[in-house]
Parts: sequence; C-alpha cells; structure tokens
Amino acid sequence: MKRRYADEKTWWIPLVIGVTLLIPLGLDSYFTYIFNLAGIAIIVAVGLDLLSGYTGLISLGHAAFMAVGAYASAVLVAQFDWPFLLSVPAAGLIALIAGVILGFPALRLSGLYLAIVTMGFGVIVHRIIIELHVWTGGSDGMPVPAAQILGVELTSDRSLYYLIYMVVIFMTVVAKRLTATKIGRAMAAIRDSEEAAQSSGIHLGRYKVLVFAVSAFYAGVGGALYAHTIRFITTDYFNILLSIQFLVMVIVGGIGSIYGAVLGALFITFLPELIRVAKDFLPPDIAQFNDLQAISFGLVMLFFILFEPLGLYRRWQKIRIYWKMFPFNPKQRGETNH
Repeated sequence: MKRRYADEKTWWIPLVIGVTLLIPLGLDSYFTYIFNLAGIAIIVAVGLDLLSGYTGLISLGHAAFMAVGAYASAVLVAQFDWPFLLSVPAAGLIALIAGVILGFPALRLSGLYLAIVTMGFGVIVHRIIIELHVWTGGSDGMPVPAAQILGVELTSDRSLYYLIYMVVIFMTVVAKRLTATKIGRAMAAIRDSEEAAQSSGIHLGRYKVLVFAVSAFYAGVGGALYAHTIRFITTDYFNILLSIQFLVMVIVGGIGSIYGAVLGALFITFLPELIRVAKDFLPPDIAQFNDLQAISFGLVMLFFILFEPLGLYRRWQKIRIYWKMFPFNPKQRGETNH
C-alpha cells in the first residue's frame, strides 16, 4: 500500500535533465533561441508560483522585477565592468531588495488591491529607468554586452542554452525543496486562510515579505539572463502584458505546483510557434487574419480556464493516478494473481 501511494517518484528527473542537455544538438539556431526564452520564462514563472500559487498573493508587477534585474546586470557589466557571473546574482539581489520594499504593502492588502499596487510598482520602475537615461539609455534602450565566462564570450544560442538551463535546473530544485520546508508549509497556510495561519503562530508579515523577496529574486535573475540573451533591452518589453503572461503561465501549468509552472512556461512560450505551424493547415481566409495569433491565444486561455482550471500538471497527475488504479492494469493483475 505504501508503495502504491508513494508521494512522488524522482526516477524521471535524471532522464529529464539528460534530455534537456541533448535538445539543442538537434535544433537550429532559431528554435534553440526559443528554448532559451522558454528557460528564462521558467525561472520567472517558478518564482511567481511561489508567490501566487503557494502563498496566494497575486502580482502584476513581475515584469518590473524582471526589468530591474535586466537593467541592473546590463549596467553593472557595461558601465562598471563587472564580470557576468557576478552581475547575474547581483541583479537578483537588487530585485530582491525591490521585492522587500513592495512586500510591505502586502502586509495589509490582498486580492485585487494587491494586484493594483504591484501594477503601480511596474509604472514606477518604468519611469525610474527612463529618468536614469544616462546609464539605461532611457526610452531608447541600451545594448547589452555578451555573457562572458572565464574570458570566453557566449555568443551562440547553444552556449547560452546550457548556461540558462543550468540555472533553470538549479533554481527549480531550490524552489521545490523550499515548498517542502517549514517556510513552504507556512506559505500554504497563508494561502488557505490568513486568520487560521496567524492563530497557528505564523508571522504573516515576515513570511509575506520573505516570499515577495524570493519571488523577485527569481524574476531578477531571469531578467539578467534575458538581457544578455537578446543583447538589447528597452522598457517597451517589460510591460503589464508581460506580467499577465507570466500569471497565465502559472495558471495554465497548474497553480500551486512548481512542475506546473515549468510546463506552463514551456507551453505559453511555444504557443505562438504552434499557431504559426497551424496556419498552414487552415483555410486561406482564416489563415490571413492579422490577429489570428492573438485570437488563438485568447481561445486557448479561455479553454484552460473553463475546462482545465487545475492546469496541465494536475491533468497529468489525474491520468497517472487513473492508470495506476485501473482494475485491468496488467502489473496490478499480476500482483493479485500471486
């Protein structure tokens, strides 16, 4: 009985890591670049899931945290000659400080009010970046130096792929382990009921600020990697739509699940490519719609909200449990006969 209902098997994790390392060997530069963007999205989505999925605090400001990390790393490398390997964690720490500052309003706000405050934070960051035009280039944007490790520039998409996914694997494992600790249990308690959590001795303010800081750190690191991947950044990219897109990744993948955030980030990042391929199989009148991609994106989101509100990962769990408990499962039937 214990083996059948074991909490979670991890034999597949080394397999996934192995496949991840082999993926770029069979891809051209363009799709490797898309995978790089997906990896960056995974980092940000995992951090957002810790905040919104596990703690229940809705944020529409993660594009701003990402912008803080992107510009911080770009300025440190370009203006102050910092090494790339130091600029990325430093950018994450700067975003973490911004998360602590933003976390204080979360002590008294929740739901829609907190979402509006985080959205306002994005506007503030946008204006600060423009005002610091001497360093950031303002609304014109700024070029970003290539990532460099031990004197070797990572200019190819394949070399950046391995760098990005090393960070993805590390930060995903850390987030997964965090959810299994006392901090993770406190986060879940706050999400379920703040009153019950407080009566149980959980310090709401401490944990809310902590999770905002951790989530912002993830977004800052993702932003730093993004800046050195596309090599040119501007404030136009880090807008409210990007924040909503990250929130959609968490919902589609399965809110409150680290693995779900990974699946959601991959799905949403590759969705435009799937739509582009599907155009070849559609009637010409439909394929020529200028807003076909936006319409398809909206329909997919509507489908998940109406028919798969628990997300991709929860659906996979249901399928796995179904086949495990299926009465005609050959493995179980063999065990019964013995």
